[in-house]
Order: sequence, then C-alpha cells, then structure tokens
Amino acid sequence: MRMTITYHDPKGYYAVLGLLPGADLTAIKAAYRNRAKEVHPDRNPTEAARAEFQSLVEAYRVLKDVVYRAEYDATGVPPLIDDGDDYPATPFACSCCGKVTVQPRYVIFHQVKSFLVWAKLARVEGIFCRDCADRVAARASTLTWLWGWWSPPGLLLAPLALLRNLFGGTKPRDQNARMLIRQARAFLALDEVDLARALTEQAARFARLSVHSRQIERLRDETGRTGRRLKNRWAMWNTGVFFAQALPLVALPLVLGLAAMIAMKPWEKPVSTRAGINVLPAEIGDIRYVAVEDLKLRQAPVEGAPVLTLLDRFTSVQVVDVTSPEWAEVRAPSGVVGWVHRRALYAGTSAQHKQEWCASNTGTTPEAGEVLLRRATGEHRLLIHNDGRRDAVVKLKTPNGHTVASYFVPATHHIGVGGIPDGTFRIEFASGSQYSRACGIFVSSVQAALLPFTLTFHQISAVRMRAGASIPEVVLVTARDDPKQPQPLDIEQFTRDD
Repeated sequence: MRMTITYHDPKGYYAVLGLLPGADLTAIKAAYRNRAKEVHPDRNPTEAARAEFQSLVEAYRVLKDVVYRAEYDATGVPPLIDDGDDYPATPFACSCCGKVTVQPRYVIFHQVKSFLVWAKLARVEGIFCRDCADRVAARASTLTWLWGWWSPPGLLLAPLALLRNLFGGTKPRDQNARMLIRQARAFLALDEVDLARALTEQAARFARLSVHSRQIERLRDETGRTGRRLKNRWAMWNTGVFFAQALPLVALPLVLGLAAMIAMKPWEKPVSTRAGINVLPAEIGDIRYVAVEDLKLRQAPVEGAPVLTLLDRFTSVQVVDVTSPEWAEVRAPSGVVGWVHRRALYAGTSAQHKQEWCASNTGTTPEAGEVLLRRATGEHRLLIHNDGRRDAVVKLKTPNGHTVASYFVPATHHIGVGGIPDGTFRIEFASGSQYSRACGIFVSSVQAALLPFTLTFHQISAVRMRAGASIPEVVLVTARDDPKQPQPLDIEQFTRDD
C-alpha cells in the first residue's frame, strides 16, 4: 500500500530554523548551528532572543531525530520525546520517495571519503522503504569504493563501511521498535488489522525496552495473536543489490592475491643458496670499499711498514696494483697511494652496504642533549632549538672541518649544552629518524644542512661571567622568509671529519 505524504509545519519548527518542510538532517543541523550562534543568550541577552532560542532548541530536539521528524511530518503534531500512547493517525512515509510503505525501517548507511592522510566517515540515515534503501546503500557503497581507500585510516574504515552496507546498514533497535509500534497503531486506526498485527510482530524483533514490550502486548490484544503474516521484504537476498555489493568484496582478496603473485613471481626458478660464493679478485682500476674499521694504508706491502693514513669503514678506493697475492695498492679519496690487505676490500656499492650495516647497529636511542663526541672542552655554553618533527645531530666544526663536539637534540626539544672551548666554529646538523650509534648518522629520512654563520667563543673575565653574559642560541628550523635559512649539505660532507 502506497500513498504520498504532504509535508506541513503547523508548529513552525522548520520556519524557526529558516527551512522549508521536508528538509534533510544535514540542512537541519547546519541551520541550527548558524541560528544558535546569533540568538544564544550569551551573545544576545534580549528577551526576544531568549524566547527565539528556546523555540530553536525545541524545534531542533524534534527534527534532529529521524523518527520524531517523520511523526511530525506525517501528522503535524509534535511527538512526545518519551514513548507514550499518543500514536499518530497517519502512517510514516519514506524519507526518499515520500510514500507510505507497510514495512518501513530506520536505517543508517555508511560511506567513507579519504583525503590522503585522513578519512571522513559520513552517515546517510532516514526512514526508508526497501527499494529506496537499496538505492541509498548502493550509492553509499559506490562512493566508498571510489573515494574511501586513498588514506591509511580509509584502508580500515572503507571495508567496515562496505560490510555494514552489504548486510543492510545499521538499524537502531529502539528507534525501529518505536517506529513500527506507532506504524502499527496508524494502520489499526485505518482498520487494517492484518497489517497492524504483522507490524506488531516485526516491532517485537527490535523491542528491548520495557515500555515497548508493554505496548506490543497491548497491540497483540487489540489485533489478535494469529493471522496472515507479511513476507519480510528486508531479507538480504530479496533483491540483487546484496549480490551486487558482495561481488566486489569477494573479488577484492582475489585481486590482491593476484597482484602479490605478480610482484613475487613464484613461477620463476629460485636461486640456489647452497652454491659457493664466488669472490672476484680485484683488478687494476676497480673501485672497492673498505669492509673493516680503521684500515691501515701502508707505505709498502709488508706488515710493519709505515702507516700513511687510516681508512674508515665503507671508504671507496681505486685499485692501482695487484701484483702481490695478499696486498693491493690503492688510491684513497684524498689522493694518497698505499698498500692494504686485499681481504679488507669488498666489491659492490658501499652506500647500500653502509645503509644495511648502520641499520643493524643502531644501538640505544641517545638521550636529549647527549654528547655524542667531544675532542676539546671549555667553559662556554650554547642553546639549541629544534622545533622540527625529526631528531637532529648538531656538530660544532672548526673552519678546517674538524669536529670538536657533537650533540643529540630530539624533535621539538630546546636544550642547553656546555663544555665548549674557545674558538670559531661553523654549525652543521643532520635530521632524520632511527639514529645509528655505529655510524653516527640517521638511517632513514636523513638530511643535512649548514647554518649560514659561525660562532666565536673567547675567554671572558670572571666579573662578566658573574654579571650574566648572554648565551648564544641557534635555531635549526626557521621560517621561509628568515634570511638565516640553513644551506643544504651533502651527507658525506657532514659525516666527514677533515
């Protein structure tokens, strides 16, 4: 049975919000917020504003509730906020098509829209007939499929919303029990006893409050406890919409599995790990990297020969001569040529091996203000401000590039450091995450920079020290328009100690 409902506004609830009868919940909430700001007693203390605010609150209390709003739209009589016996004489209408249906439901459908780093979860709710509910569910699920996956929160919220819509949306029990009881009363007033009895039994499936149980028992006494049953139109398999929504969800794990197989390529023949490792001998002109710490570069290919310099781990060298079976003559990055043990030289890219070695030797995380390196000491102090979102390592270097001191400054920390000797220093810093104590640098997201000025510390008299001489400050993260912007610095230059 279907008939069209005409909306009217006898109590002026829509008018006080500045809306036309039949406005949806989104428009009602927006209108209430805007109007409440203007007539709230805290902002407008006049009597007229106070009276209008009370009318506004009363109207919003009725219209924000989907069931109460449907009662008001259908009957023109403001419903009781608590469940009572003033049942309407006109059945409820569908929120979408405006027609009365024998088996309405108050349903909430969910949809998700992602914005790269966050996601918005929206609700589409109303009193629906089954046909309109299917259309609304399909639309909400389609929008979620299109826009819900493009953020980390969306990867969790989107499948939950799709599953809820697949199984008919969310049907709040108390509101549906109240609506079906009053719908049964409305049909009983129209002498549709069979329909009223069927609606009573449907309401019993939702009822959990004592007031609803009492009203259902009274309706059963008035309509009889046996009679014709209505076919449940809300069974999930009644329409093809359920299968249309289920098909993409079933196909999703299959598509993900296929993508994983394409990425892993299990059909390719795996490489055997039982074969021996072939170590290619060094050839003249090859670029190798040092695989041990503090490798001695000697003047001649014999133990005990004078040491020309020490080569750090992962330093790249060029092979010059390989006439000796145990020694190789190499040229260091500084240009010095000498001899090293051949077994200390590895082939490959030093940067990749260094990254892996540093990541596996991170050690404990340094504390705020911890001194990572100190080669000289003094009586001077310095304030360091790190307002960034990443930890930082700050180095004081001489103009020749020798590191005098190094400090750890966590993100959003402001620390004071001491023990700085006399002299002029340039300030270099690196920021990133996962600090490696073995390498003295961050493993991931590392960036380095040089502050565009130097600091000079010199001895001051005890009188000036007691008078409270000012302490210099450095800021690692500056505004875009700040003339003292840090200058980008190569990571290798930051780690190098000349």
